[in-house]
Amino acid sequence: VDPKGDDQQTGSKEKPWKTLDHAVKQLHPGDVLCLRGGTYYESVALRISGTAEKPITIRSFPGELAIIDAGLREFFEAPGTAWEPYPQGAEGEYRSVKSYPAGGGFGNFGDSMIPFHRYMSFADLRSTNEFWKPELENRADDPGGIYCGPGARRDPETGRIHIRLSHTELAGLGDLAYMGETDPRKLPLVIAGADYAVALEKAAHLRLQDLVVRGAKTGALKIENAEDIELEGVTLYAGSMGMRISGTRGLRLVDCALRGHGAPWHSRFAHKNRAGSGYLILAEGACTDFDFSRSEFTDHHDFFAFHNVENMRFHQNIVDNFNDDGFEPGPKRERGQVFIYENLISRCLSPFTAHAKKPTPVASEPGSGVYIYRNLIDLRRGTYSTPPEKADPTGAYLERPSVAIAHDHGSPIHPVYYVYQNTFLMQAGVFRDYYAFSFGAHTNGTTRRVFNNIFAQAEPLRDFNFTGLSANDDFQSDGNLFWGLGDASKPAGDLWAKLRSSPLLAASKQHYAPGWAAADLHADPRFVRFDADARQPADVRLQKDSPAIDAGVAIPAEWPDPLRASDPGKPDLGALPAGAEMFEVGRIPRR
Repeated sequence: VDPKGDDQQTGSKEKPWKTLDHAVKQLHPGDVLCLRGGTYYESVALRISGTAEKPITIRSFPGELAIIDAGLREFFEAPGTAWEPYPQGAEGEYRSVKSYPAGGGFGNFGDSMIPFHRYMSFADLRSTNEFWKPELENRADDPGGIYCGPGARRDPETGRIHIRLSHTELAGLGDLAYMGETDPRKLPLVIAGADYAVALEKAAHLRLQDLVVRGAKTGALKIENAEDIELEGVTLYAGSMGMRISGTRGLRLVDCALRGHGAPWHSRFAHKNRAGSGYLILAEGACTDFDFSRSEFTDHHDFFAFHNVENMRFHQNIVDNFNDDGFEPGPKRERGQVFIYENLISRCLSPFTAHAKKPTPVASEPGSGVYIYRNLIDLRRGTYSTPPEKADPTGAYLERPSVAIAHDHGSPIHPVYYVYQNTFLMQAGVFRDYYAFSFGAHTNGTTRRVFNNIFAQAEPLRDFNFTGLSANDDFQSDGNLFWGLGDASKPAGDLWAKLRSSPLLAASKQHYAPGWAAADLHADPRFVRFDADARQPADVRLQKDSPAIDAGVAIPAEWPDPLRASDPGKPDLGALPAGAEMFEVGRIPRR
């Protein structure tokens, strides 16, 4: 296929077809469809199937890059004639020359692919106010509005798309402010068009390789009732979400990137209250056998909801800059295993969370649950939560620190968690000082194991709070190391004193013979590098004199661990055993 081709031709290299919509209807098991470099302005449905032995592949031609764009092409190709000034609006406001039955809202700057804001009201689009005020909470209309940076809105009455690219002037934004071109006629823009750019509907044994997908309003990719789907080297730019999956068996992502709709100047408040944001990935219905690896997931509101996914591996990925929830496995499930390991997770307000009302507890099959192990979770840098109420030139509002690793909404029964051999880094103490960075809370009605982790923070530790636990909880925790920078000069005392003087400790021995926290440590882990400057990368390899070496408790052999063979004897604590290098994460360089 070639954007300069012709659908009346034979579809050969010499006589290529022009459109994906035509080309995919000609495919049979074993075929490879090559897209020559360029942009395909289409929203394409792939209702095709190969076989296990002969899958169908759709890919960029080797050495070239094909872009599937569901957007409105004139705003990218001919912006000079696509917009006109709109003097009846705000200063710097333009509107489309034509009317459109749908689209608008979500979009990106065409040169950088930095997203802009989807405005839900003209009051916000035209506002000169950039400060938070309570009248704007919960998406409430307010005549004064709030300007959230460059963005667009389609007028439902006229079908015209309005846009404003005025600079952000909020004190403290610094280099994160938008200071670029304000005339959309001078910029190529990706303006969302169709709901989805690519939809896989009842597709099977299909491979997508080395493609860029963008320009959709709802999601770049929809996968529905599909089987054996593989994405390799694919970049998705999100609308409301990046990918929506339902009823799918066998989904593999490797060397992919999902980029959300968060710009550097966007806050959690802007996404949640003024744009109606959702998850970067939403998996619904009965799904099973997912494998996401060596990929990057960045810059959105919520990350990944997978309430009903059974059997998933998520490993060697980068997860960064989510200003609300991270992984959301959903409430306690009856069956299935999820393995989250060897990932770098950073800048996330609540990395592991649960929604829903409190359900009736279910009996989980033995071994089912969410296994979280060998991850580096570095939350020293916070996320941009809310604009200030008044000028704050310090920019302190830009990085609200995470206050919980595990959190919930509405007190549901959490999924079964096995949390072991991780390194957790935070800036400050957690909400209510719950034990184990909040893994020692919200444990009612579920099973939770917390072993051999390192919990370190930039500020000194305070006393642990064990009130989030009860004697009836199926909870076990031991062999964990805790440290706060400055603890040596400002010791917090006996962090476990409240537990030792509580009936909880004796009760815990009914579930775990040594008793909770029997082998816990309060000690400097002796990382190669760890300091209070969150912008400096931490090096969490253990020095030779680290007290974390050989300090762990035995982990059941049936719990997976890719580094078990490199850690003989008693387990070392944290994500990396002594002598190990940091595992590789993120995209593989493409040839």
